[in-house]
Amino acid sequence: MAEYDDRGEMQIGEVLKGARTRQGLDVRTVEERTKIRTKYLRALESEDWDVLPSHAYAKGFLHTYARVLGLDADALVDEFRRQVEAPKRPAYPVAGEPVLERRRRLDERPRGPRWGPIAGVGAAVIVVFLLLLGLTGGDDDDDGSGDRAERRQARQDRQERRRDAARNRSQAAEGPVRLRLVLRDDVRVCLVGDGDRPLVDGQVLPEGSEELFEAERFRLGFPSGYEPDQVRLFLDGERRALPEAEGPTAYRIRPPGRLRPAPDPGPGCP
Repeated sequence: MAEYDDRGEMQIGEVLKGARTRQGLDVRTVEERTKIRTKYLRALESEDWDVLPSHAYAKGFLHTYARVLGLDADALVDEFRRQVEAPKRPAYPVAGEPVLERRRRLDERPRGPRWGPIAGVGAAVIVVFLLLLGLTGGDDDDDGSGDRAERRQARQDRQERRRDAARNRSQAAEGPVRLRLVLRDDVRVCLVGDGDRPLVDGQVLPEGSEELFEAERFRLGFPSGYEPDQVRLFLDGERRALPEAEGPTAYRIRPPGRLRPAPDPGPGCP
């Protein structure tokens, strides 16, 4: 039965704690079932919202906790929105304790194509065009040296373009990969970066999470499996569709944004 305060508002924390107590569950057991840290579970039960990383995480954790207890998860999330978010909604995201390492704000990263190499190739083409105009503007009675110079210049231009393309491919293959995850449902994720360093240590990322990472290579795992429509993956700004999979699944990601299947990750991370 829901608890209400003197103002007639539902006490979200008391609802969670009461349901857990009636079912004979301790916090450690709930942590194992939800993959949510104990300190965040206690913060939900005490309605200490400042302990949680952000409102988005609070709603995701609340939804997961309520479902495990057999409560109406949507109703509790709506009550959170009414009590916590509606009175004073900030114009910018609320910063909280970082749960994931190397988090980036998306608007701080450069987007779109790299114009430097493209501009260089365009300038080279213009110069060649002007040279060809000058070479073909001579007298009609020359001995053909103009044609030979034109062909020689065209060969040099093609060679230069090939060298530029090879340099661009080499730079792309050696550079870091930008990985962005957008969660459309609660999904348990294991993400390991350079040096086998966990960036997401087997945590349940709540619905609505959007995280950006950068590394030379990644290992992306789903210890509890996933559905393709639950996760959106972007590599260097391009969306990559995840295939259908059953059970624990993992992928290796290397420059320039190559996605390859990896061995079964098992229950742990990495």
